[in-house]
Amino acid sequence: MKSALLALLIVAATAAAADDLAIVPANPTPVDTVRLRWTHVGCTNPNAIQVTQDSNRITVSTDRTFVADCGTVNGFFEEFALGRLPSGEYDVQLAVNPPPGTLGPTLLIGILHFSVARLPPTGTAAPRDDYTDLWWSPSRSGEGLLVKQSSGKLFAVWVVYDTDHRATWYSLQPGAWSRDAANVLTFTGIVYRTTGPWWGQFNPAQVSIAPVGNASFTPLVGGLARFDVVIDGVAATTTLQRMQF
Repeated sequence: MKSALLALLIVAATAAAADDLAIVPANPTPVDTVRLRWTHVGCTNPNAIQVTQDSNRITVSTDRTFVADCGTVNGFFEEFALGRLPSGEYDVQLAVNPPPGTLGPTLLIGILHFSVARLPPTGTAAPRDDYTDLWWSPSRSGEGLLVKQSSGKLFAVWVVYDTDHRATWYSLQPGAWSRDAANVLTFTGIVYRTTGPWWGQFNPAQVSIAPVGNASFTPLVGGLARFDVVIDGVAATTTLQRMQF
């Protein structure tokens, strides 16, 4: 009787925990890196994560770990990368094992069903690849363009030097994708300059952001991209490539 009641409690807890799983982004396409978000109390070991797939069934397994005050903030969550997936229907389950060397059952959370949508038709103003990366020009060492993309959204930070030879950065946000008559895809947006206090004595009240121009990011063939920018009336064009390690 006791063992049957214990099994029932474990099943109930598992079913309730399934509500704490979510897919990020909520409506992924094959361009996106899909992540499984688990909102819970406590922490897992990032060095124990395993992701396996059998047909359309994905299983994420990890070990729970004990770290003081870890995961105790309201709304705390952890994310597990599932990767970029082809269009289709998927089921994902999270398996949380007890810490190695301890006794306890493996908590099975889910199954959570999700869909990966097809990409828009060719020729629409939407990216068909993920341009998230650190872009640079080997001939302009010390500069770089950090790009973060999520579906059709893009955020970029241009790291350069100002007229006083001091390191500075500009952000490209927000913006929109478009295609010209030759079907060339470009992301265009407003450029902002951000200034603030010294990092050793940071004061958020001293942070300021102001629009100073506009820029465009254009993917090219051969894994290259062109960055066109106008800041304070000064224009520049740079051909970039993904930084290799």
